[in-house]
Amino acid sequence: MLTPGKDSRNDYVPYTHNYAAISKKMRNGCPAKELKRLGTYWTTTIGKKKCVIFKSDSHMSQDGPRLPNIDVWRQIITEVQPTLVITTGTAGGIGKAFEVGDVVVSPIVRFDCLSKFKKQPFAQEHFSSRPAVSKKFAQAKTLFKANAGQLPKDNTRAPKIFVVKPSGLSSSVVTTDFFGFDTSDNHFHLQGLGDVSEMGDAILGLVAQEMGEKAPRWLAIRNVSDPQIKAEGTLKQQEQVAAQIYKGFGRWSTVCSAITCWASIAAER
Repeated sequence: MLTPGKDSRNDYVPYTHNYAAISKKMRNGCPAKELKRLGTYWTTTIGKKKCVIFKSDSHMSQDGPRLPNIDVWRQIITEVQPTLVITTGTAGGIGKAFEVGDVVVSPIVRFDCLSKFKKQPFAQEHFSSRPAVSKKFAQAKTLFKANAGQLPKDNTRAPKIFVVKPSGLSSSVVTTDFFGFDTSDNHFHLQGLGDVSEMGDAILGLVAQEMGEKAPRWLAIRNVSDPQIKAEGTLKQQEQVAAQIYKGFGRWSTVCSAITCWASIAAER
């Protein structure tokens, strides 16, 4: 959506700077190694702002235990010198309040590492940036209407934008190192940790903290691609329900977060 007519898979430019060195930290078989690149990128303009759109092939959840995604984030920020960094994509809603298509705009992220990274010093850390600039969000919500017919018929309302404060830890974007999703019986103990869960955004917060005063402002903008799942049947069956909803509506719910990214950038001075 942010690069009309250009697809990240087929049209974007491969990003391979320092691939040889960074890929040594990656496990064999991960997407970046299979594709022999760190990601792909394109440039565009939103308002008067020049933007670099980067689709990463490096992922915290897939690269292996040495976390080369940290190196990728640090390198891109150093090269681009952005005033605002946005990490965006799909996420699972936590709690009953969220419906497919809702968007969470958060300057605070937290790790909930209970698996392969549970012994890392950051395993339960959180990181925050400065508040989101929300003056274009009302306009963004009017643009959601064009996409409304593609969202689940059992949604009870139009998608909302939830703006989180930098101090709003219990509403943060939660980065897990396991495939977890919220269920009505709170199986994965996500309730109370944040508004949505996903598997990578807190790496940006970690890198920004390490960069100190040189770090740019950043936001995590995540769309709800699957809501809280009813605790009916086995956990495997619940997982299948979540996957089914994601498959059906992941792309269309992402339209909402893409519009919100546009609104966030358009609001920049």
